[in-house]
Amino acid sequence: MRKRIYYWTASEHINKPVIADTVLNTGVKINILKAKVEPQEAFLILELIGSKETIEKALDYLSKFGEVEEISKVIKRDLEKCVHCGCCLTQCPIDAIYMDEEYNVVFKEDECVGCKNCMKACPFKAIEIIE
Repeated sequence: MRKRIYYWTASEHINKPVIADTVLNTGVKINILKAKVEPQEAFLILELIGSKETIEKALDYLSKFGEVEEISKVIKRDLEKCVHCGCCLTQCPIDAIYMDEEYNVVFKEDECVGCKNCMKACPFKAIEIIE
């Protein structure tokens, strides 16, 4: 089972091995998809991999040190507006958008983490985020 989450933690926990301790204490595997660490807080997009029980344990553990929000957002593209310009490609932090051999922009909706970077970059407003 896989679950993607947004995770925020305050400054007092930034220098602690919270992610490593979560892995060791719960047995869940964690893939860090995006991390932005500043002096006052850290924001991460995490993918938790494991059984339902280990993921629930990991979410409980992470909640002790920060705020957890499940990601349920995915991208939706309006094919009538999209001209396959590729502006969105470089903005995706996890390569959920790519260009195929025929130079068509392809979206892997199931891999989207809902960061909205592609939506902001699209000059034709052909991308929206849906819950």
